[in-house]
Amino acid sequence: MTQQTLLPGFEPEPQLTDRIFFAALPDAGAVARIKTLTAELTQQHGLRGKPIADGKLHATLCNLGDFPHMPDALVARAGQAAASVASATAPFTVRFDMVQTFVNRSRHRPFVLGGVDGVVGLGALYKQLAQALLKAGLPGNPPGYTAHITLLYDDVTVKPQAVAPVEWTVRELVLVHSQIGQNLPYTTLARWTLEG
Repeated sequence: MTQQTLLPGFEPEPQLTDRIFFAALPDAGAVARIKTLTAELTQQHGLRGKPIADGKLHATLCNLGDFPHMPDALVARAGQAAASVASATAPFTVRFDMVQTFVNRSRHRPFVLGGVDGVVGLGALYKQLAQALLKAGLPGNPPGYTAHITLLYDDVTVKPQAVAPVEWTVRELVLVHSQIGQNLPYTTLARWTLEG
């Protein structure tokens, strides 16, 4: 045992177990279309990654972060910000009509469903939510946002490709809890109906 491990202030960092984020969740029809599309593209491109489970398909909006425990006070503040945004935002349609690999690492890269014009509403919702969180003292979301749904992770790189659109109406803002590294279903912490 080293001398350093005996000194106060040198305890190991706590393990991060809880990830909290806001998302737009596809409805059942969109989930079914995503599942079919993922199977077709997997075969077309020789992808070997395991498709994301139906219950984990989502378009991330704002991240609150990773924590060693459930941050109840932070969740409460974030909820107040989300409620104000939801009350001022009308439901809107999203349309994802392209796929590509995000080349952000050398292996195990995200293969995603994305869009351009059809995801403008998600971009606007992200911006409003990020600003409301910042006003609530919860910074950390970058100014840029790329709306996407991760379909799977793979080493194969797929260049941007148009696909048959996946569409649904976003009617709520959802706060999600993921247990890091546990391969468990997500837990919905709260939902706010878009009412604007």
